[in-house]
Amino acid sequence: MRKRLRITLGAAVAGVLAAPATVLCVHITHPRNEDGYLAYLKQYGDPHSDGPVPVLPLAAGLFAEGDAACDWMREQPYALWRTDPQYHFLAVYQRHEQHVADRSPSWGTDLPEMGPVIAGAWAYLCPAEWELRQPRRRPFAPESD
Repeated sequence: MRKRLRITLGAAVAGVLAAPATVLCVHITHPRNEDGYLAYLKQYGDPHSDGPVPVLPLAAGLFAEGDAACDWMREQPYALWRTDPQYHFLAVYQRHEQHVADRSPSWGTDLPEMGPVIAGAWAYLCPAEWELRQPRRRPFAPESD
């Protein structure tokens, strides 16, 4: 009886520690990359052009907007194995655009546009936050799921 209790308690403790360990591992393997963020905005900040943005605004404003997009992402629920359309990138992105629709970036109407700032922030400033919120296929589920 005691052995079964120890095994049950051990399994419960392992289960409780698995979630924080997974989150920590994702944060370690998906670090913040400020240089990558600025390079992304330089290259893709003008979605209406094939060329790079000639001059980016001050980095402080770009980081402030990017960090705000990351803060918003942190408030979103983890998708885990939920594959509903509301958890897919485009739906999450559109919800964030609605969230910031009534305000302009601190640098005014110049480039970069907000779309690349949001996408770049999630890819480079807080990649772990997006990684934890992406929908995943359920383990052992058929491929058509």
